[in-house]
Amino acid sequence: MKWRLKHKSILTLGLGLAGALWQPSSQLWAQITLTEEQAIEQIRHNHPSVRGAQWQVQEKALKEGASKVWEPTELYHNITADPDYGMFGTTAFGFNQSLPVRRLTEAQRLYYQRQKAMAEANLSATQQQLLKSVRELYQHLSYIQSKAQLYRRLDSLYQTVAVVARRRYETGEASLAEKLALEDKAIQIRLALETTNHEIAFDYIVLRQFLGLAEPVEPVVQSFERMSFSINDTILVENSAHSRYYRAAIGVAEAEQNTLQARRAPVFGGGLSVQFMPNGLVYPGWQVQMRLPLATGHLKSLSEAAGANLLAVQAQYQTELLRQRNEMAHLLHEQEKYEIQLDYYENRGKALANELLRNAVLNYRAGTSNFVEFAQAAEQAIQIELDYLENLFGLNMTIIELRLLTGR
Repeated sequence: MKWRLKHKSILTLGLGLAGALWQPSSQLWAQITLTEEQAIEQIRHNHPSVRGAQWQVQEKALKEGASKVWEPTELYHNITADPDYGMFGTTAFGFNQSLPVRRLTEAQRLYYQRQKAMAEANLSATQQQLLKSVRELYQHLSYIQSKAQLYRRLDSLYQTVAVVARRRYETGEASLAEKLALEDKAIQIRLALETTNHEIAFDYIVLRQFLGLAEPVEPVVQSFERMSFSINDTILVENSAHSRYYRAAIGVAEAEQNTLQARRAPVFGGGLSVQFMPNGLVYPGWQVQMRLPLATGHLKSLSEAAGANLLAVQAQYQTELLRQRNEMAHLLHEQEKYEIQLDYYENRGKALANELLRNAVLNYRAGTSNFVEFAQAAEQAIQIELDYLENLFGLNMTIIELRLLTGR
């Protein structure tokens, strides 16, 4: 039940987030048929959060072209007083230009490259989370459709037994209470079947809205089968999208520190000038300049702050790895519990459930068992089948979580 409730909350969240994308319309739309992989491809490229993350990657890539910084050119006009020519003796025109610092240019290029890598990791994490939601939705559809198949089989069985109960009541072999009880149970099974059908229809709407489609969607759902996850894949936890994001954040922090250190380098520049004398003579000139960051207290403070930020981001990465490993340990424990239950069903429970139902119907038809005996056997068989579906759903949802943690 824990996984069902969790998944329903995910579906409700998806419905809330995508609700604005769907508006009722009287227009008739062609129905779209989508496999799980087609839905994943749709979400991978068209979801707003993916497009936003892609634009962030492009922004960082464009910033890489701005790594080489040219300071504004200084244009000047000087007038110098002269004892012989008065207040406006000589006039000079010229310009000065500082050259980009190679060390700073390389540091800033690395900084933008690391930012781009971080944006790409964020894009990957966004896509992986959305793909996980799609896989969970298709898995829930497989589960609920299998549940509907079980209720259809039980509906046919209980309708048959209800007919037998009415005949036995008419011949005086069964009481009115027994007849009504069996008819009521048949109604309950029918209602359970209708509920599952409504849940399937709701999942169709959720998928349609999550994908942002106006047309009705009919998912192509695979058979409800047992998924697997190898214990050897646990070492891949550092390949998860979240792990890559935090490693990229460490790279950004390192590059930021390098950029601040590069700002201590001297800046070279030069300029040309032309001096006009009142007697009509013109004298060209040039100059070479070097700017030194002599007052570096603020740069030292910024560099120390960047170092502290680097240590903080590294600690966050280690914390994230611990969180993922703890979560993986919990999920592996859940996987083991579900597999024990499924092994029981495959080795014993399935055959027991089939035999209980078969004998219950045969004995009740033959009149060798009463309603209480029939109900006990049928309820036990039904519960075995429902537990199997619940455990299979729980296992597959756990494996989806494990695969997300290992970047698969």
